[in-house]
Amino acid sequence: MADFNVEEVPSLSLAFLGDSVYAVYIRTFLIKEKSRLKPEDLHIEANRLVSAKAQSRALLHLRNERLLTEEEWEIAKRARNKSSATRAKNATIKEYRNASGLEALIGYLDLMDNHSRIGELMQEIIKEGRVHDD
Repeated sequence: MADFNVEEVPSLSLAFLGDSVYAVYIRTFLIKEKSRLKPEDLHIEANRLVSAKAQSRALLHLRNERLLTEEEWEIAKRARNKSSATRAKNATIKEYRNASGLEALIGYLDLMDNHSRIGELMQEIIKEGRVHDD
């Protein structure tokens, strides 16, 4: 992997990775904070937090609160502007694209081994997610 350059990874591929990383962070949080819940309740809560609506809201919150660097926002915007053949069932196209932007950013940070930054963003996302219900 000596020739690997994260800048050459397509935005939607970053989102593909970021989707998994995001889900692991959410599930880990739920196990640590709500481990007494039944598995089906954990599943429902995880789905609520990883939905395209929730991810869209999270990206906009991070941007509005100026918690993203310009570079991070550019990565998210690039993915937001990419067309995808798929779309979330319960989200608008705009929400789905915002969610893809957040996932691409998380995927990028993961490939850059910037796990501390992912942790910072996820902490804020989880904190903000507690305030909202879908």
